[in-house]
Amino acid sequence: MTKKIILFIIIVILFVPALFAQTQGILSSPGETILQSYERIFIRSSLSTKVNVLSDAANDEAASEFYGQLCELALRFVIDNASLFRNDPDMISIAIAAVRGVGEYTFFPATEAVWQVFLRFPDKVIRYEILEVLPELDTQSLTGQIIEFLAEQNRRNSSGIPSDEGLLLPLFAILGSTGDESCYPVLLASSVMYSDSLEEEAIKAIYKIGGNILDFCFRVIIENPPEEKLSAFKLVLSWEGLSGEEKCKLAETALEVALAVPGDRRSGIQELSEASLLIIRETGWVRALPQVLKYYNQSLVMFRADLSFKQPLINAIYCLGNLRNADAAQILALQLGLYNSRSADLETEEQEIVLALINALGELAYKASYDGLHYATMLPYPATIIEAAQTALSKLKW
Repeated sequence: MTKKIILFIIIVILFVPALFAQTQGILSSPGETILQSYERIFIRSSLSTKVNVLSDAANDEAASEFYGQLCELALRFVIDNASLFRNDPDMISIAIAAVRGVGEYTFFPATEAVWQVFLRFPDKVIRYEILEVLPELDTQSLTGQIIEFLAEQNRRNSSGIPSDEGLLLPLFAILGSTGDESCYPVLLASSVMYSDSLEEEAIKAIYKIGGNILDFCFRVIIENPPEEKLSAFKLVLSWEGLSGEEKCKLAETALEVALAVPGDRRSGIQELSEASLLIIRETGWVRALPQVLKYYNQSLVMFRADLSFKQPLINAIYCLGNLRNADAAQILALQLGLYNSRSADLETEEQEIVLALINALGELAYKASYDGLHYATMLPYPATIIEAAQTALSKLKW
């Protein structure tokens, strides 16, 4: 019995120190820092246990100072092996743990690595985790890459490949926080491609950026596709920094640009024309008279070709009536005279145009309109037109 005890003691003395030394060799080497130790363990561990290494480090107070760096190492590993393990559950777990660690410690140096994981892993769980963390990191350094990503999403959406709108919303907010005017174009383009809620958030982001929104919108209205022209017009009209004169100049420019679009490419441009015309009418912006007259002439030609196209012509007539200009009065009076000459043969739609002409001439109140208005009271028009002509006559200034 005594011999056995002595033998056991000898074994303990000989082998335990060696075993302890071996364990210490795994945990640390001479001169090795805590970070280096965890990095070595992470690299040597299997794919399925790497996430445990991150978990152990997260719970190790001694490693807290270096945990962000360890997470960056893990993200680099994930990036380097993304092509092989993109859909592997263990790799996804490593990525999520590392992303959370970077966010928890607000480790700015890992910002680029976090974004690269976002690009390489289409897994929604990873991407939504990253979007939770990104606003706490150095997003300013990612501005160009986020713009490029959104532009690609817009191209895909235009080609019929739907984008995950839940991913786009946080990216709009990130760009809005940058204060970088280079974000304007992609945000504006995005505002015309997705749902109403996404459009609203994209525009909010532009407002939040601030800067020279007016100049940007002027350039878009002049240079960009029709749908973006209208979006820019609406955007700047709602901008609280817009003065009354700037609003009028914007409407004048928008109408001029809309009028220059060839007939075969006018799809989507009519709304811009109508919106700008309404502002000119409401403000009486007489500087836009040449553009309004051109719009009136175009609308008249289209109405003659198709009587259903009456509303744009009526709008143009009422706009001219609000500009208080002698040239406008002469043009409208001339058109009324032409309708008077064939009053008995007018279609219902044409009678509506006559009524608009009479009302507009009454607003202009130029005495040169007297003959046409007086003659209208004696023609076989409906009672509403005759009454309108009598009212217009009473407004003329002598």
